[in-house]
Amino acid sequence: MFQILAFLLALSVTSLLGQLQTINGDQCKSTDYTVGYGYKNWHNATEIPTADGTVKFKFYVQAESDAHIMLAREPASSGYEIVLGGGSNTFCDIRKFNGKLISMASVGPKKILDAANPVGFWVSASKQSGLIEVGRNGESLPIIFWKDPEPIPVNYYSFSSWGTVISKWIFKCKPDPLAAPKTDVLNARDRIDYTKKFFTYMEKLRRDVLKKRGMSRSDPTTNAQRVLNVAITGDFKFIHLDVMTSTLTLRGIATFEWTDNSIHWNPQDYKNISKLHLSNYELWQPELVLHNAMDPASSMFSEPKISVDNNGQITWRPKFDIRTKCDVDLTSWPWDKHKCTLLLSTWSHKISNVFYEIKDNQNSGCFQVSHSDWRLASMTVSYVKDSTPWDDIVAAINDVDSSSKDDGSTQYSLQIVVEISRNTKILEKLFYVPLILISCVWLSSFGIMSNSLSKITTICVSIVISILTIVYMTNYVPVFAEYPPDLMLGYLKLILLISVDAFISSLLITVHNRKTTSGHPPFELTRFLTTPIVTKVLALPKLDSPRTLIYVQSDQRLDEGHDSRITLWDIVIVAFERILFIMFFAITVAILWSVKISVMALF
Repeated sequence: MFQILAFLLALSVTSLLGQLQTINGDQCKSTDYTVGYGYKNWHNATEIPTADGTVKFKFYVQAESDAHIMLAREPASSGYEIVLGGGSNTFCDIRKFNGKLISMASVGPKKILDAANPVGFWVSASKQSGLIEVGRNGESLPIIFWKDPEPIPVNYYSFSSWGTVISKWIFKCKPDPLAAPKTDVLNARDRIDYTKKFFTYMEKLRRDVLKKRGMSRSDPTTNAQRVLNVAITGDFKFIHLDVMTSTLTLRGIATFEWTDNSIHWNPQDYKNISKLHLSNYELWQPELVLHNAMDPASSMFSEPKISVDNNGQITWRPKFDIRTKCDVDLTSWPWDKHKCTLLLSTWSHKISNVFYEIKDNQNSGCFQVSHSDWRLASMTVSYVKDSTPWDDIVAAINDVDSSSKDDGSTQYSLQIVVEISRNTKILEKLFYVPLILISCVWLSSFGIMSNSLSKITTICVSIVISILTIVYMTNYVPVFAEYPPDLMLGYLKLILLISVDAFISSLLITVHNRKTTSGHPPFELTRFLTTPIVTKVLALPKLDSPRTLIYVQSDQRLDEGHDSRITLWDIVIVAFERILFIMFFAITVAILWSVKISVMALF
């Protein structure tokens, strides 16, 4: 027993000693892990006293995205929430919690967190002025700040994550007294001379542009007095609509163009360099997100470099990958057209501060996409009142309906309605041509005597082929569609007509077999059918004339031992079939006409 207690005591002591970590010259006492949203472990924020009561502490976090820090008066009470790397590591936010969680300040630095290495930050909360600041370790300027006119005292803090993101927190950090102080080998003048001597013209231009823009602090989305105009041109490379799942997929390259007045230089000062390429995180770029995406957490744009010229004209050409739901109407399948709605919003700024103008790109084959089953027929753009994704997240946290929110600020979203149509005719030839061939084969059976086995065989084969075609068609259209395709209804109508013909043919066979024992047909009927006009119109055979070879061969089994000459009953049956043929032919043409206006459209 004593050995077991000693082992547990040694293990606990080792664990406590292992919590003291030295990172970037700081000694940190505590380590914690979080997953999911919720604040459980609270820590004293006033361990380091200050003269004015300002709370300051440093910490390190290692996470893929969505690091949450809660500053509160008491555990689980009112306070401030800080979000680092929210929205898949695309923005930072300061929120105030006083019964409801409300966003107060937001900025859009991307890739601020690192899933492989801890990143250091500092937090400062002033009790007197209400100023909340968050910055990176080693930097004096904050990356985000907000001043609360009604400050809430901060006495405790806690950490949290979001969703399935696992975060590692290293906190309660103080400078390591044993760490070697950092000394500069060169003084300020030597460093300036060094950069001037060894920097290329491109490096000098890059440094000067970013330095000048940083001093002017010209974020185009924060100027409420001026609307930034952004022109968008889409070059679609792939368009596909899965009608089975109602999923629209769009891939291509989007070109964004806008002007930043804080960027300008004289090309002659930099050896005639008039264009510069910067990383996407060094300049502002449109942060559009697809509100009705299949996967809202994924970004629909890639992260290429940004092109800037000496006049401040900026061009950004990211690849886009869009997957969203689309309301499909299969009534005209496979000649169907569909209208799909794309609802675009932003994370970090109001869309009313930026005017997005989508232009047609006729030169790049925007409306005719090669190697695609679909083509873009038209595209309309408008602004609509709608909640943003951030409003939905806040509403979900506060358990309220975002549509009923009325805080006086109208939110707008960019609505793009794309109309697509099929770019292939293989389905037309695969399903519409068999409908015509089956109709022709079935109608040709009226040239055979009703008591013939060939007619019954033709009818049965036509029904079987039609049913198999419908079964194969279900591989391309959903079985339980709200509005089934007219082409499928055409097959069903044709099967109904052929079934009626099969029933009538069976009755005519019965009449033909009993004609020798039932006497003659009515005199008025035979007199009408034997008139020259009716005989020519209906192409009736003459009375007592020998049957044709095809009739004799096809009726050999049914008429074996009987006279092979045309009787009055034969004329009545043939006349009835001729009339049925005219009726069925007219109905079949109407069915084909309703399915497709012109057969020539196939070719």
